[in-house]
Amino acid sequence: MIVYIIPITALLLTFMSLLASLRFIFSRQGLYWVFPAIISLLLFFQNLERLLMLGEAGITSFEYSFSNFSPFILAFLWYMMIVVFHYALKKTITENRFENDSVKNRAEAEYLEKYEARMRKKSRKMKAEDDSNSASIPSVPEYRTPSDD
Repeated sequence: MIVYIIPITALLLTFMSLLASLRFIFSRQGLYWVFPAIISLLLFFQNLERLLMLGEAGITSFEYSFSNFSPFILAFLWYMMIVVFHYALKKTITENRFENDSVKNRAEAEYLEKYEARMRKKSRKMKAEDDSNSASIPSVPEYRTPSDD
């Protein structure tokens, strides 16, 4: 049973690195992840073939040699390289500032437009209220002299 643990673990690690590479292809640094995805796919099929060969041969004894551990070591180092490469790209390639700034500017413009509309509505309301409550010039009737009677 221990014969299959190392190849299965190596297969799992290469599968995880393949999934991570495929996921990162759809990120903002997608072009950088095509080559690692291809390498992960090749390593995955290599480890799958090795596991299938072990299953066909029916090997039950396990030798502690470098040739038995090399697929696991390679898969582990490749997965760690994928993780480190992801964090390195995350730190060095910044997000698209032009797009972020345009989104922020659009949101600010919409906010200011709504604010100005509220202020215009408020000032029209106050002006209408002042017009209705303002003092009016009294109309003075024509002055009549006592001699007019």
